[in-house]
Amino acid sequence: MQSAERCGILRVLIKMAPRSSPLPRPGPQGADLMASTSLPASAKEATTRVQRGRDLYTEHANEIRFERGSWYVPSNSVEGRFYAVRLGPVESCECPDHTYRGARCQHVTAAVVARAKSTKCACCGNRVPWRFVSEVQEEDELLSWFVGDRLCSDCVRGGFWA
Repeated sequence: MQSAERCGILRVLIKMAPRSSPLPRPGPQGADLMASTSLPASAKEATTRVQRGRDLYTEHANEIRFERGSWYVPSNSVEGRFYAVRLGPVESCECPDHTYRGARCQHVTAAVVARAKSTKCACCGNRVPWRFVSEVQEEDELLSWFVGDRLCSDCVRGGFWA
């Protein structure tokens, strides 16, 4: 068979073949292309976790404590259970949610809020809520503390001012 005949046969075969094959496309088609929500599921989930962490702090702020570099945050599901949370460049929590997902859990969020709403006492070294802290002023004329030092109400009442 000569090349001219081959070219003619190929042209006929190409003309007979369908121009576009109806292959099924992956993903949603037609009306399903429109999103039903503005946030993906993971962002929604993160938002609810943040809100649950804020709620956890609001409900249990007086139970959250700071000891030896860790925040101890109560569990929402198990009465009397506390999870150790470490904040810093790498956040960690002992709860199963954080262990399996590796993302910020409600306990970490509650600890972040607790840290933001507290400070370290210059006298006893304990972390206390800002509302229980007095800052040393220049007019206090104290010899033991510097202007700007923060003292908790227990240390002030205990006579550590003088």
